Amino acid sequence: MQHNVFLGFLPFFLLLFAGCNENEAPKSSPTEPAFLAELRADLVSDRRTDRFEVSWISGEAGVPDTINGYTTLPGAVARMKREWENNVGGEVPVVHVRTLPDSAVGELRFGLVRVSVANLRSKPGHSQELATQALLGSPLQLLDFRDGWYLVRTPDRYLAWLEEGALTRLDSTQLMAWYGDDLYYSITPATFVYSAPGSGNIVTDLVAGNLVQTTGMAQSGWIGVKLPDGKTGWVERGILKPYETWANPDDLSIEQLLTTASSLAGRPYLWGGTSSKGMDCSGFTKMTYFMNGYVIPRDASQQVHAGTPVSLDNNFSSLRAGDLLFFGNYRADGSERISHVGCYLGAGRFVHSGADNGRITINSLLPEDELFAAHRLESLMRAKRLSPGTSGVQSIEEAFKALISE
Repeated sequence: MQHNVFLGFLPFFLLLFAGCNENEAPKSSPTEPAFLAELRADLVSDRRTDRFEVSWISGEAGVPDTINGYTTLPGAVARMKREWENNVGGEVPVVHVRTLPDSAVGELRFGLVRVSVANLRSKPGHSQELATQALLGSPLQLLDFRDGWYLVRTPDRYLAWLEEGALTRLDSTQLMAWYGDDLYYSITPATFVYSAPGSGNIVTDLVAGNLVQTTGMAQSGWIGVKLPDGKTGWVERGILKPYETWANPDDLSIEQLLTTASSLAGRPYLWGGTSSKGMDCSGFTKMTYFMNGYVIPRDASQQVHAGTPVSLDNNFSSLRAGDLLFFGNYRADGSERISHVGCYLGAGRFVHSGADNGRITINSLLPEDELFAAHRLESLMRAKRLSPGTSGVQSIEEAFKALISE
């Protein structure tokens, strides 16, 4: 682990808690300086995309106070030191705050998903909550490692934990080499890579949005492919399209966006799902944009801050097909709580993935429509138009390169 220290006090900070057991639960101190809580709130508005997890531990029997923890923000420790000097002063604590990524992940600090759909968890462990998913061939930034699990950042900047067997580790040069002219993406919701043309031996399954390289080999009706972990196989001709044109779209076709959204109708609802195997509400809208060449934020409460606002009236006259509808309620303090999102189709109808329906379904906001969902009309809060160039909307190429360059 890396030990960060206050400038000017290096000799003092070389005293690293003799007898302190790192496995013991930290002892919270009622004397924690108020600036720490204020700094946490100022640095991190959303823990799903960045972290500043530090705790104050009071020293005992001559051992100095300490600040322990980790952060994903490169300048956070330096700022914390300045805040201490400006707001607290006096005896300086030992600082033991890791800036991720660090030595825990080693020299190879990037990865490619090597399974068709990787399940990312909120904490390390298979029994932990499914937070999101990542698709085969997608890049990951590796930030931390614990008990066989990596804390990773996805191209939409989401932070979650992934088991080591689901990824192939690479450095930035190797990762950039993956995105060459021979890279293709799968357009079909479900198919397989076989060991040989016409063989029944499956190398892996593929879902929509998976990335594979072509090997240059072909047989009648079949194309040779290479997976992120180096394995090779064969897929049926016609299920792959070039990555380059998909990841760098000239514009967003609303007609094609609606075609994609409608084609996913009937697929199962899955909390945390962002693939054609199963999607939650925001996973569905995210997947709809992704298959059209764009990356948008992961969760509904993040997507509501993307794009541009669209006004809502009783007859929905300002809405256009393709707009996102956001549903929720108000908290006790009067703030909005966005809990659901769907894609507007026009004429009062929208398509969405809701646990109440069990699958991706079309409903209506109009009482006279046979598909009317009263509870959705009652909970409708906002509408946004997510267009290329607006906040939170990036081409796949832009999002992938931004991750690799960090």
